[in-house]
Amino acid sequence: MSEKKYIIEMHGIKKSFGGVQALRNIDLQIERGTCHALVGENGAGKSTLMKILTGIVGKDTGKILLNGQEVHITSLRHAEKLGIAIVPQELSFVSYFSTAENIFYGEEPKRPIPLFVDWKKLYNDCEKKLEELKISLPIRTPAGKLNVSDQQMMVIARVLAKNADAIIMDEPTARLGHAEVAKLLGYIRYLKSCGKTIIYISHRLEEIFQVCDNITVLRDGETVQSAPVAEFDHDKLINIMVDRKIKIETGRKRKGQIGETVLSVQHLNKGDELKDVAFEVHKGEILGFFGLVGAGRTEAIRAVLGVDRYDKAEITLEGRPVVFKNMGQALEAGVALVPEERRKQGILPNTPIFKNISIANLNSLSRFGMINKRKEADYAERVSQMLHVACSSLQQPVGSLSGGNQQKVVISKYIDRNIKVLILDEPTRGIDVGAKDQIYEIIEGLAERGMAVIVISSEIPELQLICDRICVMSQGKVSAMIGRSEFADSDNILRNAIGV
Repeated sequence: MSEKKYIIEMHGIKKSFGGVQALRNIDLQIERGTCHALVGENGAGKSTLMKILTGIVGKDTGKILLNGQEVHITSLRHAEKLGIAIVPQELSFVSYFSTAENIFYGEEPKRPIPLFVDWKKLYNDCEKKLEELKISLPIRTPAGKLNVSDQQMMVIARVLAKNADAIIMDEPTARLGHAEVAKLLGYIRYLKSCGKTIIYISHRLEEIFQVCDNITVLRDGETVQSAPVAEFDHDKLINIMVDRKIKIETGRKRKGQIGETVLSVQHLNKGDELKDVAFEVHKGEILGFFGLVGAGRTEAIRAVLGVDRYDKAEITLEGRPVVFKNMGQALEAGVALVPEERRKQGILPNTPIFKNISIANLNSLSRFGMINKRKEADYAERVSQMLHVACSSLQQPVGSLSGGNQQKVVISKYIDRNIKVLILDEPTRGIDVGAKDQIYEIIEGLAERGMAVIVISSEIPELQLICDRICVMSQGKVSAMIGRSEFADSDNILRNAIGV
């Protein structure tokens, strides 16, 4: 029986989360023995589609064919048994296990005595397997002591050791240097020559044009184009990925005035992650931060807030030099963060709404260490009405609210504090369209009160809509600072983020 041309086919794939359609009608065909690029803006649906292909989440409708036969993939382990494996962006391994233990994790050779590992055979088998795969790694070294490139090759070896025929690589070069990127791309070419199939997810277009045979572009949860790589160039690909013209003058009308500099960051450096990053945000300004995976947006903010150490920086708050050792110090100085993971880091989901609202302001609601219950209730009522928190009672658990209302509760903690700079990380992720508009109004209201606001977002239209300027980062550097008069050119924003 002859092999089918397509090793993987996905037809009419749809997926919704909480009423929000993530994938609308995806079609994808992957030819055997090729490297197929899957590209699109942040939020286009790439990760969701690959989670469906690997059984991490289920599809609502549609078909998946493997070698021409329909399959129903129920788990990651099931996908691996079918020959589909993923090398995730965040590499998964046991750092204190050796390279060999990680490669054969769960399939270690055993001695006749049950549960005892045959260590000699483990290391011998690992050496033979790596020689067969043409991968050079120190097999006895703890994985946590390997450099990032070797850790990645270890994970690739692990999936190849399980006889994967189709390998998904999600942003595989995001943390690699130039020499390491060249090494990985060379290995991908070798895998293709062995008949392996690669699905390559990346924002780095130069790599796609070097190693890929075909490209599929996703936009807003749909397949918009799929063709051989020769039919694209950089500009055409960016234009297809974005395909929008925003009329900024018809957007939201800002009422407040932009004042003096509140937070200034200059010469921020941290190893290979951050390279001479510089930005400033002013009183009453909304500054957007945009960048693709590995750009350094989150790393820059974490460094400023004292979460991570940096090598060098000049940071001033209202003209005074500051060095924050942790987020508590930053908050005391008036710099606050609304985190992306609001359920894990922003709220106490099983605690009543009023407690979540008041928790950051207990000093002003207490006397002699005792909370004034009446003042606490009045305060929570006033703030919840100000932010239009929709609930049946402030006594209900905050975790029972919609995503948009949970976000309002997170923001509410900073309404009456002396906050000079408010940083919001992906403030509308997982929120429906109507609630997004309400969050935008809250952000604009805070800026109009004189607060300096930084919005980190993966959505270009969101930043175009509410920001005064957009700081674009690429590979650990600020690649552009874009003013409102230039917002209409979405291609330019993405081009600067990609670094072309």
